[in-house]
Amino acid sequence: MTGPPEPPDIEVFTQHHCASCRQVEDYLRKRCVAFTTRDVVSDGDALDEIFRRGFLTTPVIRIGQTWVGGFRRDEIERLLPT
Repeated sequence: MTGPPEPPDIEVFTQHHCASCRQVEDYLRKRCVAFTTRDVVSDGDALDEIFRRGFLTTPVIRIGQTWVGGFRRDEIERLLPT
């Protein structure tokens, strides 16, 4: 017997002075969604990862295998488990 599906792994790529990054983090916290924050200024691997995917600014959110640039609430909502 299998249980409910595992929630997707979520990462939020941020930088310190990014207001939209704080909005994404606040939004996910209010929804009680677990996520990992990666600061692209102090984590060169995180910066390389978003650049390789064509993103040039933060926030970038990875939900499972899907990448979202910016605080696009409707897109994030669609990708989160209900």
